[in-house]
This record gives sequence, C-alpha cells and structure tokens, in this order.
Amino acid sequence: MKSDSTLRLGRIQYRQLANIVKQSGCCLGLSTFKDLGAWGMFNPQVMAVHADARQDEYLFEERVVIELAASVDAGQLRSVQRPELDWSQLEDEEIYQFIVQHELGHYIDNHFGFDIFGIADMELRDKCQRVIRWVNEVLADRHAWNQIRPGEPVPLCENGKRVQDEVAEAMALLDLHIPRVRRAPRCLPAGQYAYVPRSMLMSDSHLAYVGPRVSAALVEQTRKRPRVHRRDTRMRVFA
Repeated sequence: MKSDSTLRLGRIQYRQLANIVKQSGCCLGLSTFKDLGAWGMFNPQVMAVHADARQDEYLFEERVVIELAASVDAGQLRSVQRPELDWSQLEDEEIYQFIVQHELGHYIDNHFGFDIFGIADMELRDKCQRVIRWVNEVLADRHAWNQIRPGEPVPLCENGKRVQDEVAEAMALLDLHIPRVRRAPRCLPAGQYAYVPRSMLMSDSHLAYVGPRVSAALVEQTRKRPRVHRRDTRMRVFA
C-alpha cells in the first residue's frame, strides 16, 4: 500500500530493525526529522552504547550508531528527487526498512571520502571530490533496494534514466582511484536490551522503545552525566 500519511515507528518494529542493524555491527537510535534534518542518518564516528541495558552499572562501549526518525511523512519521502532510484516505488511497509538499509549501505558499501586526500594529482582529486557524494548515495540506495526487493531491478527515476552513463563513468573513476573496501559483517548480540545507544535512555519516550526491563539506576546515571558533542560527520537520507 502507498499513502501520503505520516508513518510512526512501533516499538516491536524498532526492536526488529535494531536487530537487523546489529547484524552489521551497528546500533540503532531514534530521533526526529526536525532534529536530524533527515529521515535517517549514518555517523561514522562511534557513540556510547550499553552492552546490556538491564545492568545497573554504568558501563558502555563505543559503536557506530545509525539514527532513525520515529515518524516519516510517506508522501514527502516518495516525492524526493534522487540521483538514480525512484523512491515513489516504495510501499508504506517498506519505508522504514529501506531507510535503515540505506544507512547501512553508507556503512557497508561506500567509498571513503578521506581516501581522496591520498590522490596526488590535484585535478584528479577534484574530479573524485565532485562525484563521491552522489555516487555514495546511489550505492546506498542500491544496497537498500537489493535488501527489500532482492532480485528486482532498481527502478530508475527520470533523472536516473538521463544520467546512467554519467553514473557508470563516475563509479568507474572512484573504483579505480579510491576503491571501496566492503565491510565484512561483525554481528553484535541480538535482543532488545543488548547494545542500546546511550541516547535511547535520555527520554521516557525513547526508553519505551527499548523495553520495561531497562535498569532504573542506569537511566538515572545516564541522564545525570553530561553529553559529549562530536563534530557532525553524518550521512543523511535527505529530504
């Protein structure tokens, strides 16, 4: 089904998606479209997560966290003009998984931007710099589509039909000079209380997505500690 309604993430759905993300060694946090400026976001910098949110002791590890908006305007999302893939083909029930898989695509199968600075030829470096962002968006879209519709061809939007040759040339350029290093999955333990981002304990609304057995002492300690703000290097599913 396709609608123009606002989709709201359910608690069971969050836990299912969190386990999918853990299969690639990441954790899943929640936010809002307003705060993210997007429906989903990948941050290459690690963040604090609790390996077992049922434990009272304030211990955390640092892991990559993918952030997801808790509500999505389905009509607005389908209207977005993408470099290649036609988002209007997404069904309502596919949208949240698509967003999550898109962000995982940025983590698993993208060109690493800092590799560009290893190119000595400045003209060549500039050429790579001009195309890497939208090539990575194409790759992330393709990864997501292949996860939700395995075996089905990627549906091209009108822009995608026009720029097929440009996409192929840009990908060949980056594959030659800064080839992708695809990440082998490093699974984290599944379970709703395993590897919970610290941010999920900061509000009662997010805490409800995790579950009722989160340690009250851990929540209290978490909320008393100051937050550490890092430089924003995140990749967004753009509006």
